[in-house]
Amino acid sequence: MQEGTPIQNAPVVDSKHSKQLSGILGKVIDICVMGLALLMPLWFLPSTLDVLELNKQTLLVTLTMIALIAWVAKSLLDRSFSLTRSWLHLVVAFFLGGYLVTSLFSVDKYISFVGNVGQMQWAFTTVAAFVVLYFIVVNRYRTTGKVYDLLMWLLLGSAIAGLYGLFQMVGFHLFGANNALATKSFNTIGTINALAVFMAVPTVIAAALTTLGCTDDRCYLGHQNKMSLFWKIVLYATLAIGLLTAVIVDFWVVWAALLFGMFVIGAIRVLQLKKSCKIQHVVIPIVLVAVSVLFLFLKTPINLEIPAEVSPSASHTWQIAQQVLRDSPLFGSGPGTWLYDYAQYRSVGVNLSQFWTIRFERGLSAFLTMLAMIGLVGTTLWLILVVSGIVKSAAHLINKKDCDEWLAYLTVFTGWITTVFIAFLYNYNVAHHFLFWMLLALLGVLVVDGVYTWNQQSKKWVNGLLSAILILLAVGAISSTWLMGQRLVADAYYSKAVKSFQRGDSIEDSIKALETAVSMNKLNDVYYRNLSQAHLVKVSRMMQGEPNEELINQVNNVVAKAVEVARKATEVNPNNVDNFSNLAIVYQAIASFTAGADEFAIANYEKALELEPNNPVFMNEIGKLYVLRSDAYRTLLQSPDETARTEAEENVKAELAQAAEWFNKAITTKPDYAAAHFNLGLVYEREGRLEDSIRKFEEVFSVNQQDVGVAFQLAILYYRNGNKVKSRQLFEQIVQNQPKYANARWFLASIYEEEGMIQEAITQVEAVQALNPNNQDVVRRLEALRARLQQGDAAPEEVPIPEPLEQEIASPDQNPIQP
Repeated sequence: MQEGTPIQNAPVVDSKHSKQLSGILGKVIDICVMGLALLMPLWFLPSTLDVLELNKQTLLVTLTMIALIAWVAKSLLDRSFSLTRSWLHLVVAFFLGGYLVTSLFSVDKYISFVGNVGQMQWAFTTVAAFVVLYFIVVNRYRTTGKVYDLLMWLLLGSAIAGLYGLFQMVGFHLFGANNALATKSFNTIGTINALAVFMAVPTVIAAALTTLGCTDDRCYLGHQNKMSLFWKIVLYATLAIGLLTAVIVDFWVVWAALLFGMFVIGAIRVLQLKKSCKIQHVVIPIVLVAVSVLFLFLKTPINLEIPAEVSPSASHTWQIAQQVLRDSPLFGSGPGTWLYDYAQYRSVGVNLSQFWTIRFERGLSAFLTMLAMIGLVGTTLWLILVVSGIVKSAAHLINKKDCDEWLAYLTVFTGWITTVFIAFLYNYNVAHHFLFWMLLALLGVLVVDGVYTWNQQSKKWVNGLLSAILILLAVGAISSTWLMGQRLVADAYYSKAVKSFQRGDSIEDSIKALETAVSMNKLNDVYYRNLSQAHLVKVSRMMQGEPNEELINQVNNVVAKAVEVARKATEVNPNNVDNFSNLAIVYQAIASFTAGADEFAIANYEKALELEPNNPVFMNEIGKLYVLRSDAYRTLLQSPDETARTEAEENVKAELAQAAEWFNKAITTKPDYAAAHFNLGLVYEREGRLEDSIRKFEEVFSVNQQDVGVAFQLAILYYRNGNKVKSRQLFEQIVQNQPKYANARWFLASIYEEEGMIQEAITQVEAVQALNPNNQDVVRRLEALRARLQQGDAAPEEVPIPEPLEQEIASPDQNPIQP
């Protein structure tokens, strides 16, 4: 595209011998920057488990580093170094400095500096790359023509990303229907809602371009040739794809963003500070406003059964931010650590919702998430950055006389201010952050106040300084490329291990791949955690063989490895609750045949509770360990030594009392927690208190028959006491009132099976499977019931009381390998 009239005169190349190479380096910079504009919305690699964010971050850092080196090398060849002048640049630099400080004070420096699954967008590495990109753009490009160039490449990449997302939603999978990416929810931006929110911004920009336009000497949209036709197709395709995506997804934030963007365009149209500048057609903004208002109140007629996205509420996110700021007001918990904030401060009321098993990694909006992570210092600097952009824009719009620059600025400003608006309503991922920083950089291009230039003739030290900077950048680039390459390869091995485990391959394959991942990235606790679980899987499979001395030694060696690796995860990251719960699980798994393991398991569950106080799963597991300890003492009740028997009886009572206390804590934290109710009933049974307990629960239930937790506990006690009829009636009542209570259906199926009602039992287990599609215990039980029905075996028979379906609070995609 044509460049048009420079805003500031570009530096003159005074070395004829270096001119050609300098031109090549300039092309390298352009390719990197325009490549990012095109590829950031599109880029993903299926070779890693995190197919999107990790690879987008890697692309961003790599191309930005190449562009930076090319920029410095070009300045060295030109024997002149120029920096554009604007106080907005200083605000950007101060923001990066503040972000660095918040990262240094982070509770998890690895996540804050490098990032991890779901947190790449907040990593200092990512933000630093965005800031470097900002300075490259504002110093490389000086014309409105280049601004339009970058905008159009950004629209092209966004349109392709949106089109691919639409294809996925309707079931047309470009990369084949038999791979992990062949789902409705996969796209190159993130979740489906994230895609729709992202597309709102290029849609607003495209609408602004059709309304504000550009004169024919600044961009091809004003020309009448093939290239102009191509970009016009891109422009209107972006509008169509963005609007269609919005209609299909029908997410209120998208409609709000479109309305806000159109309001900005409309306000500019009404105010029209530059009376002489021609405003083109306003048909498209009017259409977008009408559609947005319509679908804010009406449901979309297109139903593609798109999965819903869940996030914490605004009030809950704000409460967590307040708690974090109370403890760390200045710098927060650190970039990318909201997962820890949620675990530490989440409301106990969440345990009553169907999402209690989810440990959210981000809040409702980018702003509220940011407030907790980077504290008052970081958030204030971000707000100053935003306000500076708005103030600078207002000043520019008032003072700028050139119509095309004025219209270009309005177009860019409309898109950028829409991304700012979105930050208060929805959370950013890497792609959203890229929009914010790229559009801010384009604003920076258009508000330059002048240029500082240092050349070799006037400043002899410039050449030496540039040479030193170039060498440092080259070394840094090589080191960074090596480290990021290692990180990518490590994640590829991690992905290989997970896929191998999911295919049912030998556990040795998964262990080898995980060990390679650990060796290549020793700072990622996720790898250690999954490696310890893989060792546990190996132990459980080894113990299925005939016991002999050699096998026992092998089992002990693998157990030692599992413990060692799990402990290493807690050392690498002592602030991640998953690491301590994982170490506790490892000790718990070997507690039945390893002396002292139960004590270590309890201690680590208690440490996990310090990091996540409202997790009923940990309380329940501690209670189970005390039951295990009571069983160990129970074996001494037959001792011929009276003193030993007496001591054993006291220990059994004490351990069961401890178990009951922890089960009651779990029930207090989550009143409808089936596993804790079940285990408390087990304690009552072992204490010989079933009748007393039944009378107590009947009294409580008579007062409030809507209390599902009490009803479930009473049904379990009836079951244990042999009153199956009352138990069945109560379970049926629970299922009728709470159809999604999987464990009530699970136990009701057992009673039906015992009574010979096999078809009814199958119906209940099928409902359980719909709620727990990946639970292998449910699959096996359903297969057994169907086989029994086919054989015509419907005779009543005694059925052992089943274990409840276990559930745990988990971080997204952190522990895919589980025994």
